[in-house]
Amino acid sequence: MVNIGIKKINEIIKKTLNVIENSKSAIFDISESARREVNELKDELQQLKTAAASIMEESRELEQKVAKSRQKLAHINRNFDQYTEEDMKNAYQETNDLMVQLAVIREREKQTILRRNEVERRLKNALETVKKAEQLVAQVSTVFNYLSGDLQRLDEHFENTETKRLIAIRIIKAQENERRRIAREIHDGPAQAMSNVVLKAEICEKMAEVDIMKAIVELRSLKEIVRNCLKDVRRVIYDLRPMSIDDLGLRPTLQKYIENFSAEHSLRIDFRVKGNDNRIKDSNIALTIFRVVQESLSNIQKHANATYVSVQLECTEKSILLRIKDDGKGFDVSTLHDFNRKADSGFGILGMKERIELLEGDFVIDSVFNSGTTIRVRLPYEIQGGN
Repeated sequence: MVNIGIKKINEIIKKTLNVIENSKSAIFDISESARREVNELKDELQQLKTAAASIMEESRELEQKVAKSRQKLAHINRNFDQYTEEDMKNAYQETNDLMVQLAVIREREKQTILRRNEVERRLKNALETVKKAEQLVAQVSTVFNYLSGDLQRLDEHFENTETKRLIAIRIIKAQENERRRIAREIHDGPAQAMSNVVLKAEICEKMAEVDIMKAIVELRSLKEIVRNCLKDVRRVIYDLRPMSIDDLGLRPTLQKYIENFSAEHSLRIDFRVKGNDNRIKDSNIALTIFRVVQESLSNIQKHANATYVSVQLECTEKSILLRIKDDGKGFDVSTLHDFNRKADSGFGILGMKERIELLEGDFVIDSVFNSGTTIRVRLPYEIQGGN
């Protein structure tokens, strides 16, 4: 149910961002359209201004012609005896034609001025639209960037929450498996041995009354059983937490563990330390390095078919570097990503990676088929906030 809810929220977030992005594109289109209209109106206005100037000039010339024609007509009327009827008729006709042309040109001038005024108003409105659209685009861009950042962080938060939930489930299962393993080891080892101790003690008690020499033999056997039982108990305790880390330090603990592991599994392991490992004071850091080596060697022994392993621990000025390389068969590292989505997958490598990242370190694993696997770990000497 939680997973479905997170997916639904992710869909809503993506749809919201898409709507904002589409709105931004639509406003941008409006702005571009208004800008094109502004350019067209500017061109038209310039043409109208040129036409109006030409018409006004033509109108002035016609007015002058009309004035002259009227003067000529007035002169003919005052001196009609000096002109023929044809001269008078032509003068009237010329004056009338010029006045008609003047009326037409004035109407054209009027229409041109009206059109110019209309274009100027449209241009003003278009410029205002462009200005508002640009402001709106800028505002929507700001909102989109702000929201996309916040919503993206929210999306990442949900993904991190889901990842942490899966990791928590794996941790719980790993803890329960570890408890089950320890209970089984105690039951099959020390508990069974203690039962034998009780039985042997009863036998010794009865034999002591009959044959003291046989009782002594049984006591020697009992001592061996107790010694093996103690060895098993110490091994279980060591697996839970190697006390030698606190008592002796990391290097001797790793040295002893690697020697025992190498002898037990007939695996050649080269262990080297560079730098001053006494700088490792944080018990969490030291224990994490030990667990990484422990888990890595266990994986190599179970899966790698390796014959040689190199374990290098280097203490640099700023951090601790751990490198574990084997000559095994290798594997496809991309398959590790599947563990992030499988709650039933083991804790192993993923557990190491998560533990190291929690301690503000880095974990990298490289592997090539038939060329072995290399694990690289970087850890600080101390984590923020202390132990």
